[in-house]
Amino acid sequence: MKSIITLTLFSLISFSALAQQVHHENHDQKEEQHQHRGHLEILLGHYMDAKNALVQDDFETAKESLKAFAEEVQGSEEMNEHEEHSEKHADHHANIVAAVEDASEAENIDSLRAAFKNISYELITAVENQEYDGTLFKQFCPMFEGGSSWLSTEKEVQNPFYGQKMHNCGDSAEIIE
Repeated sequence: MKSIITLTLFSLISFSALAQQVHHENHDQKEEQHQHRGHLEILLGHYMDAKNALVQDDFETAKESLKAFAEEVQGSEEMNEHEEHSEKHADHHANIVAAVEDASEAENIDSLRAAFKNISYELITAVENQEYDGTLFKQFCPMFEGGSSWLSTEKEVQNPFYGQKMHNCGDSAEIIE
């Protein structure tokens, strides 16, 4: 009888420890997802600032916004120091780093827009592959460099690739929620 009580007590203690470990692992996973969402929100904020500046043909503001975007990409622990994330998304991360480096070297609005195309492609990929709390519009201009997509918080098209020359060129191709 004593051994049954001891065995039952041992089982309860083991189950309690296992339940606590599972709780902590779930909490840690939610924390990682939350941190990554926070990183994505920061990127989207800088990205939208750059997009809106390009719509207005404002090279300096667009370049500063993309500089802040680049600092988040290059300085984020989630992107750079999380081994599992780095291994899973190494190509994607390398592509977005290359795109932000191109943006930082841009000497005029045309070269900045070309870099913005690549940044847009990589950011769209990231948003589509992750949970996003909100609504974004994936928009498309068939005329810029054989076709270019970008993200917007508004359904109305405001083209960052042609700015004021062709302000409304493009379509809202998809809603991302």
